[in-house]
Amino acid sequence: MNAVSGGRDDLSWVLTDFAQRVADVDCAVLWSSDGFPRAASEGVPEEQAEDLAAMSASAFSSSKRVSVIGGGGELAKTVIEGANRFVVLALAAERTGITVVVDTAADPLIVNVELDRLLAQVGEHLVTEGRGGSADPLTGTRP
Repeated sequence: MNAVSGGRDDLSWVLTDFAQRVADVDCAVLWSSDGFPRAASEGVPEEQAEDLAAMSASAFSSSKRVSVIGGGGELAKTVIEGANRFVVLALAAERTGITVVVDTAADPLIVNVELDRLLAQVGEHLVTEGRGGSADPLTGTRP
């Protein structure tokens, strides 16, 4: 069992199915807006899930601010491209994001369509409950 999984609302199986079904997807991690992992696809060590969650929440929050300041409006996704991989950060639900690590050989259009399909199918189950008081960095709303 995945180190991040184990709760009654565990969604690791959904992420594992996505990573196995979509060509060239290495892994997927679901994270809360405060940077904690909620679920990860099979084979993702706990430490890697924690690192991806923390960095993804920070990067997505920063991208969102840049988009708003630059006049781009609300941000749904951002892509970070590397030499061998690209990383898609997406708003999955309220106070929840998803990170998908993909080989550069992948077809970005297929990855995007499949990610949108995944989020449409299970989005309502992805909402992270808020922690009292502070504004949420992903939505800008208070819990």
